[in-house]
Amino acid sequence: MMIQFVVLSMFQLTLKGVALPGVLRIAEVEEPFFRCWLLSILLEDEVPQHSPPVSMLVCSRAILASGSPKFPRVIRPSGGTPVHLYTDDVDEQTMQQLINLSRSRMVVGYVAAMPDVHLGKGATIGSVFASRDFVCPNAVGVDIGCGMCAVKVPGLTRLGLSETFLVKLHGQLVQRIPTGFNSHEKASPEMRGAMKRLMEEHNPTAHARGVSPAGGPLKLLELARWVAATILLNYFTIEEENIWLMLHSGSRNIGNVTAQYYDGLAARQTGTSKENLAHLAIASEAGQDYLRDMHFCQAYAMENRKFMMNSFVGNGRVCWHGCRADLLAVVGAVRDLTGKARKGQLGIIPGSMGTGSYITRGKGESMAWSSCSHGAGRKLSRNAAKRVVGVGELNEMMEGIVWDSNAAKLVRDEAPVAYKDLNEVMMNQEDLVEVVHKLKPLMNMKGY
Repeated sequence: MMIQFVVLSMFQLTLKGVALPGVLRIAEVEEPFFRCWLLSILLEDEVPQHSPPVSMLVCSRAILASGSPKFPRVIRPSGGTPVHLYTDDVDEQTMQQLINLSRSRMVVGYVAAMPDVHLGKGATIGSVFASRDFVCPNAVGVDIGCGMCAVKVPGLTRLGLSETFLVKLHGQLVQRIPTGFNSHEKASPEMRGAMKRLMEEHNPTAHARGVSPAGGPLKLLELARWVAATILLNYFTIEEENIWLMLHSGSRNIGNVTAQYYDGLAARQTGTSKENLAHLAIASEAGQDYLRDMHFCQAYAMENRKFMMNSFVGNGRVCWHGCRADLLAVVGAVRDLTGKARKGQLGIIPGSMGTGSYITRGKGESMAWSSCSHGAGRKLSRNAAKRVVGVGELNEMMEGIVWDSNAAKLVRDEAPVAYKDLNEVMMNQEDLVEVVHKLKPLMNMKGY
């Protein structure tokens, strides 16, 4: 009997309609507890007759990729699985959290810690792990569907791109792309149609249907007003003479409420506390409900990015979608799909609002669960950043970048100094991914 294999990550691998390499094949299967898509990783044209049954659950803020000569540093905790570190920048609390994770009954094989790893609430941010039978809502996180989209803007180059033009463009983007809960009150027919389609395709539970992006229950058409209502980071970047638009967004309140609800349910079922490593059995009704609602949140977040990007330039060329659960079967070896950068696959690694970002290509390193960092990773918590970063200091950090300096007090938690050195993070994973484009910010628009 083939054991089901669930993969959760901070980026979505969209299985339907994706052109996959020749060694990959998609098959639809029916099981007693759920209907799923299996991504069979084939060593030959046909599935081997005696393939070992393997199954796992991966939770990570990662893009698929490959290992480094310097890394991993392997830690072998007593009573736990090995921990593979892809950085030397791990504080004591984060290390203890990784060890606690390695000792969880969920984990199979090993825990991998990406270069952006840092302390989380129960689950370590930047960690990757496998599990046969369980799903952990807290490990997936609250911003379900958090992801990025980047597009090279045709016909627009750095030459002649004045600061005056960027300031004007920033104002136009603020008008065209919603960035908060109280914007774009009128839903367009396209938004209503998109939400209706998402409801039909993903059939979320009654709990998810009663949650709006702004909080509280709303009717279907009212809920549709919020399809395009979120954006977290929006980089207007330059690579050589080419101009790129990059955005970073998630599911906001819908994902948060969904995560909190199922984390509480898991805590009650396992006799633990919330914001820990409480988990649900994949085969249980609650586990299946969570996966169903999570897929809905992911699809909602993806629609947000489509609406936002189309508001400016059309379809993105590179698009990552996260916090996903896919049901997979693996032939020959235990493997994860934590992100959108398997060997040869493009990915996005964003920096802070004032530093560069990267378009990458994954290398598929098995010791890292074929993963890499989601970004630079926090060095300071949001509260700590707000305590130590002043408005004047943030304005200095953003010098040379067009942005809304009037909002400096509100976005101090996103200051560049709150994050690890992105160049060092990239060096630590130089064998996990190769750099395709290095982008630097010219203009930034932050939703708050």
